Amino acid sequence: MSDAAHQKAQAKENQKAQRTGGRSAAVVVAVHQAAIELLGEIGYDALQLPEVAARAGVNKTTVYRRWPSKAHLMLDLMSALTARQVSGRDTGSLVDDLVALLEDLTVTLQSRVAQALLAASIRGSFDAQAQAARTAFFNERFTRSGVIIERAIARGELPAGTDARLVLEDACSPIYFRLFVSGDPITPAEIGLYAARAALRAQSGH
Repeated sequence: MSDAAHQKAQAKENQKAQRTGGRSAAVVVAVHQAAIELLGEIGYDALQLPEVAARAGVNKTTVYRRWPSKAHLMLDLMSALTARQVSGRDTGSLVDDLVALLEDLTVTLQSRVAQALLAASIRGSFDAQAQAARTAFFNERFTRSGVIIERAIARGELPAGTDARLVLEDACSPIYFRLFVSGDPITPAEIGLYAARAALRAQSGH
């Protein structure tokens, strides 16, 4: 999903939140949408929470109470983005499940939010609370995606006791490296290779 498409999705969610989630849910969606817009206009370095609050039409105290820093807000945005875009869909096989995961992950990591998080992390812009939030974010993501490994065990593709996180890290690491370190493009063929290699290693116990 592109950033423009994400903004449209955010607008729809804002309307839905107003109908079903009350003011709190509507505030979250409005702040998320405002932050994405400002990231595109002025970038992460210049982004300030009072500006986000003003763009969202909410009190800045409300924003600071929920997101103590912009790093916290970016992590929350990333969590919401991946919850929608990174699926654990069941394709019927471990390799194809991993391919679907890596395809979704590749798109998500190219968003402005992911790029902003990377920049903040490299510069050491995360305080202790934000670092804890980042750790919690990745733990939650690995837990969600762990269903892929659970299904593979149930199908007999992987041995019981397979460490889901290690398999997922093995599959996902090349994506992070290419996007955030080498800058090399990622092709569908390479995604298939990463998925198959991780599955083979898991099946062999390596």
